[in-house]
Amino acid sequence: MMTMAQPPMGGGGGGMRGGGMGPGGPMGPPQGGGNSITAALGAGTNASEAKAVVDAKKALDKAIAASQKKADKAATWTALSDAYVKAYDAPAQNLLAGSTATEVGMFLKGQKATEITSRKGAEGTEYEVVSYDNKDLYYQDNRLEFWLVTKPVAENALDKAIEALDKAYSLDAKAATNKAYTEKANKIHESFYSEAVSEYLAGNAANASALFAKAAKVTAGKILNGFDSMSVYNAALMANIAGDKAKAIEGYKECIAKGYFNEGNVFSNLADIYKNEGDEATALKILEDGFAKYPNSQSILVGLINHYLTTGTEPDKLFTLLHDAQKNDPKNASLYYVEGDAYKKLGDYDKALELFDKASEVDPKYIYGVLNKGILFYDRAVEVQEKASLEMDDAKYAKLVDELNGYLEKAIEPFEKSFNMSDDKTIKTAVADYLKNIYFRFRDRSAEYQAAYDKYNNYVKGE
Repeated sequence: MMTMAQPPMGGGGGGMRGGGMGPGGPMGPPQGGGNSITAALGAGTNASEAKAVVDAKKALDKAIAASQKKADKAATWTALSDAYVKAYDAPAQNLLAGSTATEVGMFLKGQKATEITSRKGAEGTEYEVVSYDNKDLYYQDNRLEFWLVTKPVAENALDKAIEALDKAYSLDAKAATNKAYTEKANKIHESFYSEAVSEYLAGNAANASALFAKAAKVTAGKILNGFDSMSVYNAALMANIAGDKAKAIEGYKECIAKGYFNEGNVFSNLADIYKNEGDEATALKILEDGFAKYPNSQSILVGLINHYLTTGTEPDKLFTLLHDAQKNDPKNASLYYVEGDAYKKLGDYDKALELFDKASEVDPKYIYGVLNKGILFYDRAVEVQEKASLEMDDAKYAKLVDELNGYLEKAIEPFEKSFNMSDDKTIKTAVADYLKNIYFRFRDRSAEYQAAYDKYNNYVKGE
């Protein structure tokens, strides 16, 4: 289980290169007409650059020139840092997350869109992307979600901004008591963080990881001198998604060393990496250490439960952990289902059925309790059928056939209930296949059984 720490509140993305992460997502229904994004292509002109970009370039050139002449003055480097921040902000100046495309067109004052495309972002989210000469704007339901600058005024502007600010801080004898340094450093940090979130949403996990790491580095620097737990955690999370396991492990270990556990997710995420690499022993050690420090973490409990289920070791520990998890989250039907499945694996079918029923009682919409009740009866029928096929005594054989039929009859009700509960085509097809087989066996009993066989057989065939 991997969760992303939330970005800092405030700011709303205005003036930030990678902005737009406000709480709650899109703000209400689309306004300004459903065709206004397409209309952006025909609006504006690129005959000249936006005034903000031109002004930012001039200011930056002037500040760079001054830094070469008055390198011993703190004010020189503060001005250079400010100029880099202004250059960073300039391409997306005036943009505001949640704005309609029509409003964005007004904010951009005549800048012309060059292309409109559909792109998939993180977790397959679909965005309509409006491209300009120097930026891509990501929309959903005609509202601006976030943006990314594609042609910055200056490369690595934020890196150079914090570098210049650090130099000013070193030259200023009164820097430690000057709150302006802290405010400027925090602004650079927030810009790194906001862009990182936007890169993540756009599906660029590696870029997001690097930017979260830069945000954390600003906080750890001489001006702020702190530990940015969210940025370090998110850098590790993004690195893992991007496939950089070493960087992810390093980040999660740093979180643990600093005492930041993110409700136990740091331990479970780190353990998942080792588990996926085949190192079950290390994964278990991490989960056990996490459980000792954060016993109420559901992600750690689930990780431990999955370990004991997959390895089949120490079932008593498994049930203790499950009961702890159920106390912490009594409305989580999946915890009762998992316990029932464990009892099924151990051969205690009555206890398994009791817990599958409990899962359905806790959440009547939770399909897996009732579905696995049907599967348990069906599996029991298959076991008896295998015994019957080897039985040479006619009387014993007949008794086994009656037992087999009894289990199949018991499976019908939970299977039909789960078939009607689900909207998932894959689940419905699998359940229909079970029911087809059962009704085929009983089709000669009555016209109703024959009709049921036809119904589920046709469903499986897609008719």
